[in-house]
Amino acid sequence: MIEKNFSNRTYRKHQEKLFELVRMPIVTEKTVQEAIRYMCEIVADMLAVDTVSIWHFDTSYQSISCQVAYSHESGTHYPKLSVHRELAADYFEALQTERVLTFEDVRSHPWVKELYTEYFVEGQRIYSMLDAPIYANNRAKGVICCETFLPRKWNYLEELIVSTLADFIAILYFRLDRQLVDEHLHQLAYTDELTGLMNKYAFVDEIDSLRLHTEGFLGAVLYIRADDFRSIEDAIGSEASDLIVKEMASRLRKVVDESRMARTSQSGFVIWIPYGERRKVHTLAEHLCEQVTRLPYRINELDVVLTTSAFISIEIEGRSTLDMIHTTRVVAGQSNGKRGVIAFFEEEMAQKASDRLRLEMNLRLGVLSEQFELYYQPKVIADSGKLKGFEGLMRWNHPERGLVPPLDFIPLAESTGLIIDLEEWAFVTACRQLKQWHNRGDRYELALNLSARHFLSEGVVEKFAQIAREEGICTSYMTLEITESVGMENQQHVIDRFIAFREEGFSISIDDFGTGFSAFVYLKHYPIHEIKIDRQFIQVTENDPTGNVIVESIVDLARGLNLKTVCEGVETLEQWEALRGLGCDEMQGYYFSRPLPLQELETWIASYTTQTRDA
Repeated sequence: MIEKNFSNRTYRKHQEKLFELVRMPIVTEKTVQEAIRYMCEIVADMLAVDTVSIWHFDTSYQSISCQVAYSHESGTHYPKLSVHRELAADYFEALQTERVLTFEDVRSHPWVKELYTEYFVEGQRIYSMLDAPIYANNRAKGVICCETFLPRKWNYLEELIVSTLADFIAILYFRLDRQLVDEHLHQLAYTDELTGLMNKYAFVDEIDSLRLHTEGFLGAVLYIRADDFRSIEDAIGSEASDLIVKEMASRLRKVVDESRMARTSQSGFVIWIPYGERRKVHTLAEHLCEQVTRLPYRINELDVVLTTSAFISIEIEGRSTLDMIHTTRVVAGQSNGKRGVIAFFEEEMAQKASDRLRLEMNLRLGVLSEQFELYYQPKVIADSGKLKGFEGLMRWNHPERGLVPPLDFIPLAESTGLIIDLEEWAFVTACRQLKQWHNRGDRYELALNLSARHFLSEGVVEKFAQIAREEGICTSYMTLEITESVGMENQQHVIDRFIAFREEGFSISIDDFGTGFSAFVYLKHYPIHEIKIDRQFIQVTENDPTGNVIVESIVDLARGLNLKTVCEGVETLEQWEALRGLGCDEMQGYYFSRPLPLQELETWIASYTTQTRDA
C-alpha cells in the first residue's frame, strides 16, 4: 500500500521534479518523450507498482499503442504493443468517459480479461491494474497504466495520485499540441505552400533583420518572374502551371540561398542581393534568368519554353525592404509587356506610377460624375462628298485638367476594366442622339469603337441589342469598329461573336486595317461589313506612289469580298481626290471636320449640308 512505501520526503522530491518538467521552457516531441519516460519511473516509485506504461490513442480512437513502459526489473523500455477497439470495446469506451479505472483482477474483469495474456506489458504476470486517462484539449489523448503482479485493492489516495499525474502529462501534451499548432500557423503565415520558400512577410522580416546588422553595405532586391505567365496558365491549366512554378523555384535554389529568396506572386520570386553595384547586379540578374529558362519545362509530355524578366531596386537609406519590393513591382508595371527585360527602378518611375494611380482614381470618379462627352467626326461619301454619318469618340472633360487626350485615358480604362462602363455609356448616348436625328428626318449612320476587352466579354451582344431596342434605334444604322488585332489568338470565338452581332443587325468594321500581321490572312473568314484603312497609308498618297498601290490593293481586295472601305485621316483636297480615284467608298478626316461636341456639330452640319446642296 502507498502509506507503507512512500515517505513525505520522497513525495516532495518527485513533486518538485514534476513541476520542473511541466514548466520546462521548450516543449518538443523529444522533450515530452523524455518527460513521460521519467514520469513512468516517478509513478512506479510513488505508487509502489511493478510496471507503469503510457499509451496513445490513434486519431480515430480505434486503437491504442504503448509509447513507453517502466518496470523495476527491466527499467525503461518501449514494447511494440497495440490494442484494437474490437477486442475490448467497453474498455475503450470507459477510457474516454471515466476519470479513473480500477481492476483488482484483470483476469476476470469482463472489460479486459481477453487482453491481459497478450497485451499487458508483462503479460500473464499482471494481476491488478489502475488506469487514468490523459485528457488534452478536451479529448482523451491516451492513458497511464499502473500494473501489479500481486492482487491490489486500490484506495482513493492512489486513484487521486495517478489521476493527478495524468493531468501533469496532459499539460505537457497540451503545450506540445499548442506549440505544433503555433508552428503550423507560423508556417502558413510565413511559408509559400507551393514551393516551401518564404513568402513576402517572412522575407521582409528576414531581410530587415539582415540589413539592420549590416549597416554601411548597400544591397538590392531583385524581382524575377516568367513573362506572360497568365497565358501559359490559361493554356495548360493551374495544376500544370504550378509544376512549372515549383521547378522554377528548384532551379533558383541551385544558385540562390533560399534564406534570401521568397515567392511573392504566381510566377514571381524576390531575391536579396548582398551588394548594390549595378553592373554586378545586372550580371547576376542575367545569370538567374538564364538559369531559369535555359532548359524547357517538361509538363505532361509538353515542352514549355519560358522567358523571364528581372526588375531591380538598389538599396537606399530609409527605404524599407517592403518598399524595395514595391519599387521592383513598379518597374515591372512599366515594362509594357515586353519580354526578357532587365530593368532598374529609377526615382521618376515612382512619380509616374503615382500620376497613373491619380489618373485612375480621377477616371473612376469621372465615370460616376458624368465628366465624359461624346464628340462626333463626320463621315462622307467619297464620290459625292454627301454627309453619310459620324464616328462617335469619347472625350473626358476633367474639372481641373480640362480636355484629357484619349491616348491618356483609353489604355488606362482598358487595363482597369472601366472601358466597359465607358463604352456602354457611349453606346446609350449615341443611340439617343441617333434617335433625335432620325426623328427630324436625318437618317445618319453612327460608328463607335469597341475595345477588345468589351468585345470579348460575355453578354455584350445581348446587352447592346437590348439598349438599341429600349432606345428605339434600328441596329442597321449602328457600326461597331473593332481593331484588327482583336481575337487573332482565338479566331473561332471572334467569328462567333461577329456572327452574333450581325444577327442582331449591327455592322462590323475592322479599324486600323493594314497595320497587323494577320489582316489579309483572316479577312475572308470574318463576317464583317467594312474595313477602315489606317491613316498612315492615307497620308502618303500624295507623294508616295507605293502608298497609292497599297491603298488601291486594299480597296480592290475589299471590293472582291463585297466590303465597304472607309479612309480616315484625310487632311487635304488632293488626298480626297486621290482616294476617290482609287475607289474608296467613304472617308473622314480634318479636311472635312475634326471631332466636334454636339452643339458645334449641329452648326457644322447646317453649314456643310448647305454647301453640298448648293454645289
